[in-house]
Amino acid sequence: MSLISPPRLVALIAPRLDTGPVGRAVQACAERLAGEGYFLAAGPWHDPAMLTHLAALQPAAALVMGPLDEPDLRAGLAAMEIPVVETWSASAHPLDTAVVIDNEEAGRMAARHLAEKRHALVACISADNAWERARRQGFISTAAALGLDRVADIVQPEVLQMNDGRMAFLRLLATNTIFDAVFCTSDLLAAAAVSEAHNRDLHVPQDVAVLGFTDDGSAAQWAQGLTTLGINAADLGRRAAQVLLDRLQGELAAGQHQTLEVTFEARLST
Repeated sequence: MSLISPPRLVALIAPRLDTGPVGRAVQACAERLAGEGYFLAAGPWHDPAMLTHLAALQPAAALVMGPLDEPDLRAGLAAMEIPVVETWSASAHPLDTAVVIDNEEAGRMAARHLAEKRHALVACISADNAWERARRQGFISTAAALGLDRVADIVQPEVLQMNDGRMAFLRLLATNTIFDAVFCTSDLLAAAAVSEAHNRDLHVPQDVAVLGFTDDGSAAQWAQGLTTLGINAADLGRRAAQVLLDRLQGELAAGQHQTLEVTFEARLST
């Protein structure tokens, strides 16, 4: 009989796992936890109806992608009395601890940059998730405060591939509004916007400036050179893993909130 203790489970709670940033964060977190005898277990745990099954597995902790806002899910996790780390964006009052991005500040930074570049007619393209909604809100509020005219605001329900981003940019063009800059709340949206603009003989940034948000550094690889704000998704995953380990080992009290600094890289697209 083996004397090696089996690894303990950490529940991964995420609405979906098929987006690049989430995948990178999960991979980095899993690698860090594995060295300490824990493994991430993905399942439909975001569905409160599945919590009884999760409780039966006796997880040591939970990693949550996005804010823990669903009341039944929040109550179910609270009843388990385990460490819970919210990532990407946190609820107004995190259940336990959080490692997040200052998404609203990213949007504010985007608006300030476009104002500095003397763009007056701006648009925003975002996906419908908690962290991109926060970036959108930061952009919209600051653009208004700076006197920029927000001529269009496109929220794409689902953005998983380039075609989704192209559709969002086509929806923007279909508004028949004049704009000289667009803030895209993800690299995928921004890359699609640049590509589709070129397809329609629009020059970036001469005809339209494009500003995105990166989580993996891929923006620098685009020939046009995409101006971005951003963070490192893998770094977020590693930090979340360390917070989980510190909570499990009693080295960190509940209530801690870590925020990753948003960086800015000016390139040719603005």
